[in-house]
Amino acid sequence: MDNNLILCIDIGGTHITAAVLDRQSMSLHKGALAHEQVDSQGTKENILMEWDLAITEALHRAGDKIQAVFVSIPGPFDYERGICLMDGMHKYQSLLHMDVKSYFADRYGFRPETVFFFNDALAFLLGEVYHYGWRDKTVVGLTLGTGLGSALYGPLGLKDLNYGSAKFRDGIAEDYISTRGVLDFLSTQTDYRFKNVKEVVQERGKEKERTAAFAFLTVALLDFIGMYIAPLYPDVIVLGGSIAKAHGLFLEELEQRQSIPVKIASMDEMNLFLGMASTWNLND
Repeated sequence: MDNNLILCIDIGGTHITAAVLDRQSMSLHKGALAHEQVDSQGTKENILMEWDLAITEALHRAGDKIQAVFVSIPGPFDYERGICLMDGMHKYQSLLHMDVKSYFADRYGFRPETVFFFNDALAFLLGEVYHYGWRDKTVVGLTLGTGLGSALYGPLGLKDLNYGSAKFRDGIAEDYISTRGVLDFLSTQTDYRFKNVKEVVQERGKEKERTAAFAFLTVALLDFIGMYIAPLYPDVIVLGGSIAKAHGLFLEELEQRQSIPVKIASMDEMNLFLGMASTWNLND
């Protein structure tokens, strides 16, 4: 029996990834990595079936006893008790009030006290701190995608900032700094309807719209950083999420117009798992 094996699970709005790590070597155990697409607006039964496909495959490949389980999942969620509180979020509505901790314990034979949940923005930040070796720094992590995730790592620990819902301009920050924010802005500039930011980046003949979209995003980010991030005095800001993959269109200006160093995330999901795993002291 290997007492260092940890099951790590990343649950997103459209996917689940499960991996078994060896905590001693901080590496993937026996190639135990599995991905599945998830329809987060589906029925409870279908969602759990999709989750089960990935989790069962990872556990089967590992073939050894698991000592702890770490789960990254979006909020609202009761992370201590493991209860889903997502209501009106356009994802996992059918799991509202479900005791996910007890479900995992019963379904896979884990002890409930060994199942831990992390806010997805916190898990992302832990992964980047681990990857870049920022243990002694104060770091703000921002995930730019369907929504705006925000978290703080520093001497006093880890904190979910939840700045996506912070007051900003005529609404909240996520109204502007997100896929929805960018597409809503473009809808005022052109009759063409983009499906997502990837299309904005790649669509031929839409250079004018692309330039306008990322100029809008850059100014919004600069205002947001000035209002909410600069007062935290971080050593560095790390940007992740799908929009950050297009950093070539906005990063240089973002760095030039404010003084906090900005780093693009590793974009490696394994770092999220390693970051969560690195928080657990096996001797506790």
